Amino acid sequence: MKRFIAKSPQTIKAMNVMRVSANLPVNIMIIGEIGTGKETLVNTVLPTIAKVNANDIKEIEADMKSLFIRDFENITDVIAFMKKHEDKRIIAASTEYRSIYDEFFPVIITIPPLSQRPEDLETLKRLYIQRVKEEFELESFDEDFEIDLSKNALSLKRSIYERALFEMIDEKRIMKLLEEYLVEKVEMGYKDLLYLFEIPLLRAAKRKYKSALAMSKALQLNRATLTTKLKKYEAKV
Repeated sequence: MKRFIAKSPQTIKAMNVMRVSANLPVNIMIIGEIGTGKETLVNTVLPTIAKVNANDIKEIEADMKSLFIRDFENITDVIAFMKKHEDKRIIAASTEYRSIYDEFFPVIITIPPLSQRPEDLETLKRLYIQRVKEEFELESFDEDFEIDLSKNALSLKRSIYERALFEMIDEKRIMKLLEEYLVEKVEMGYKDLLYLFEIPLLRAAKRKYKSALAMSKALQLNRATLTTKLKKYEAKV
């Protein structure tokens, strides 16, 4: 079972509030972006609680005294829902805060994005790297890569697993993957598909050499040609 990572001050507080509130007969709302650990927090403190999605509300059984709703932001009529189920204890997670929640949830816990929790980020990064090394039997792992935190722990994990695949892949496999991808796009034509080669190449050169002068020498392009290409892909490089 996954456990909630609480190394940062914000998540230590969230864990403590959740543990105390779990022993009280009150409704609890957990606010946070996707991938911040809302459901993991509930699973850590209340592992046996019944769990449903908003579109499964009709499946709520009468004998359920407590339940966790994963996506409470999708409950369109909060007042009607809460009154209909006032005999139950509701633990809910939402990606956004709404003032109506204050009326029905005495306890509201906020979990910040992973980018604002450096201690949690480092712990999760180390955890995922260790897992991927074991799963792919890697002796080493190059950590010099850009991580994606757009979906917090979800995209962080994906970034690390993608990097692990690059550690294992060779030129032949890269070309095969690109071939399979291009099968459905080849009708676009040669010129319109060049970006698939040029953008990664320019990104790699920019990452490695920093200055335009060093990039132009490494790529064997004159400065004017390089500048033209960088301007062409300005938003993507």
